[in-house]
Amino acid sequence: MPTTNMMKEAIQALYPPRPTASRRRVRRSGSSSSYGGSFHENPLPQFRGPDATASTSIYAPSSSFGSSPSRRKAKSRFSELLLEHGEKDLHQDWAVCASSTLLSASSGNNGDNNSSCQMKQIEGRLRICSQSIVFEPRQPSRGIIRVPFRHMTVSPFIGGGNSNNSMDLNASGGGNLYGDAAFNNGTNSIGNSQQGMSAILRCERHVVLKANNVIGPFDYIQAPVEFKFLFSHSSPTSMISLSKRLFEMVASNQKSSVSFAPSVAFDTGAIIPLPSRDNNSRDAISEEILSPTMNRPFDTTNFLHVQEQPLTPNLQCSIKTPLLEQNGCAILTEYGFYFQSVVVSGIINNCAVNGIGPKSSKVAPGGKSHVWSLDDMRAIARRYDGMKDRGLEIYLAKQHSILLTFETAAVRERIIRILSQQISEIKSLPLPCFTDRSFVESALELWQAGELDNFEYLLCLNSAAGRSFHDLSRYPVFPWVLSRYGESNGGGFRDELLNAPMDFSDPNIFRDLSKPVGALSDERFEDFRKRYESMVQQQKGHASQHNQDAPFMYGTHYSAPGYVLFYLLRVMPEHMLCLQSGKFDVPDRLFHSIDATYRSILTNAADLKELIPEFYDDDCFDFLINSMGLQLGNLQTGQRVNDVILPPWAKSAKHYIRQNRAALESDYCTGRLPSWIDLIFGDKSRGSGAKDARNLFHPMSYIGPADLEAIRNPEDRVRAELQSTEFGIVPDQLFCREHPGKSENIGSWGGSDAPLLTRDRLRESYGVGDSTTFSAPAHMTPQQSRNGTGLSIDDTLAQHAGSNPFD
Repeated sequence: MPTTNMMKEAIQALYPPRPTASRRRVRRSGSSSSYGGSFHENPLPQFRGPDATASTSIYAPSSSFGSSPSRRKAKSRFSELLLEHGEKDLHQDWAVCASSTLLSASSGNNGDNNSSCQMKQIEGRLRICSQSIVFEPRQPSRGIIRVPFRHMTVSPFIGGGNSNNSMDLNASGGGNLYGDAAFNNGTNSIGNSQQGMSAILRCERHVVLKANNVIGPFDYIQAPVEFKFLFSHSSPTSMISLSKRLFEMVASNQKSSVSFAPSVAFDTGAIIPLPSRDNNSRDAISEEILSPTMNRPFDTTNFLHVQEQPLTPNLQCSIKTPLLEQNGCAILTEYGFYFQSVVVSGIINNCAVNGIGPKSSKVAPGGKSHVWSLDDMRAIARRYDGMKDRGLEIYLAKQHSILLTFETAAVRERIIRILSQQISEIKSLPLPCFTDRSFVESALELWQAGELDNFEYLLCLNSAAGRSFHDLSRYPVFPWVLSRYGESNGGGFRDELLNAPMDFSDPNIFRDLSKPVGALSDERFEDFRKRYESMVQQQKGHASQHNQDAPFMYGTHYSAPGYVLFYLLRVMPEHMLCLQSGKFDVPDRLFHSIDATYRSILTNAADLKELIPEFYDDDCFDFLINSMGLQLGNLQTGQRVNDVILPPWAKSAKHYIRQNRAALESDYCTGRLPSWIDLIFGDKSRGSGAKDARNLFHPMSYIGPADLEAIRNPEDRVRAELQSTEFGIVPDQLFCREHPGKSENIGSWGGSDAPLLTRDRLRESYGVGDSTTFSAPAHMTPQQSRNGTGLSIDDTLAQHAGSNPFD
């Protein structure tokens, strides 16, 4: 059992991600120009800032033509968040000079006056993605242009020059923005035969993003345009070959695409749009393109120590952050956990018009590796990857956590066992696992002893129930605590007592924590009740019903990706644009006022959202402030949507959060918090207990990995997973009887009379790794299996005689 100090140190790692200093230094202005540094400027996906997932970075030597270590690289404005949801960047880009021509005088609604349709010799970078081609101008005031393959009228082709000439892209392509792309008026090492070769795209529609370097809604240009990209340092032949293949794949998928509309309508409002296209088709294209590189062995020259030995073979895995995923491979050593991003520079060199993929096993060097020291690891937790139970979150000291997903749950479990054993040997103490029964027991005991406050205890329960800051579908959920938010401005109602200091001994200022949000208003709940009874009557008339057609009270959930980004719009605007197809919601539906949001959850039948942890951590107050100067529009009253309007008793955003936290920690709230825990994590969160507590949601909110596997029809399975992840998932149940109060005797933890926790292991998957053994990947030679790029079980046991980490 971990010590109290070790537990508290691990719990500190659960706090919400802190904003970076660079973001807080942003000037307050009327424009929404991008601040100094992208949220995702590093190859490894980040959560909210460049240092959010701190690690030791190891860079391999660059092989880009013309690059110089001493030369200062320009920062790229590009991010995968600018792509369609599910689309992948193939990490290939070229220095080009772009021109564009309008193909028709009567060019549609907005082509004539748009600068993207009439470019003249604009320098920048051209990159290929799985669903589009993207051009990023060097000049920041010019918008990034994305041309989706599905909007191209013909397949990309070569114009000008000798299309039979090509060259090795290891010498001329790829690299950081402008690192290998200095234009030099044609005087470079490429022969004159390469001059004047251009890639030509013709489309009927394209997208302009970040025009004037502003984060805002995407500009969709409906006009026939020809784009011409002159390659100054290489031949476009191989790039065109891959583009043609992608164009054909997208066209083929469009013909066979399936629409996944819900079989039962949800109460969605307008802030959680259901994707109209099959995202799996995009994933399939990305997988086909990237699969040749996924088995690339880890480059052991990246090890930090000469005598460092791997404890595992090469592991395919991904690092996940909200809406983003970085594929790569990993390896665990005695020093730390290494991750190497996928490098796809070999794909384009070996691409052929009739197919894609390496023609040989040679892969170009390069890429970036990250390592997280075992010494810095404070805790771990099992996590989901969509609806698959195969993720692992590692919590680090003074850094934000990382969320990894593996090929199977069995691999994940073996990694947990090795990590636990290695860290136990280093620290002579077990590594806490937030999803283990023992952790929940310890957290409850510490809370009852006053060692944990309410905020920290709720963080513990969220983590134990599978919630993570990296997963918008399973973001930590916190309760509305106060009920008095009335405004003294903006036309809201006015109570003279609102300006008085908060009196936390007054029960009238608190929300009823024994009721779910949907039942806080009796008048509104009456409509939910009538609909539920109507569904029950309809079900009686049908002999066979699927579980997903079971009656429910609420068609929307209290936590979903759209709701999380509703609150975090001002700090994660690009995530909202990505989720909502490049646009913000209408101003009156944006998060513009605390009081208006609370009144909505009491009256709006499609609004049941609870809060997120940031409402109780004053280090995260910036989500209430429009520090980026985003142009969010005006309300119907004419009032501009800017900073969130606070209650009159709050002097500032930070003061509001501190008051909110004080309310959460008050004696009144502490005495009633177990009732809310029962609704979210306990015996009233599902089943008959949820029905009796008026807490019954759509059946797809309760689906788990085993339920998903039981669905035999692939289309139904995809539909079920989409509905669950988009519209909200009930947290894993932790308690099977009423949660004890702070002064109550815990009683039996697992006795047959009245067990408190749901099962000995909070998830059924915990034992799946017990019989799993690692072996070298099939593509590796025996020599590769012995030299650290991949290990068989026998190799590992030989190196660690007397200490078998796989037993």
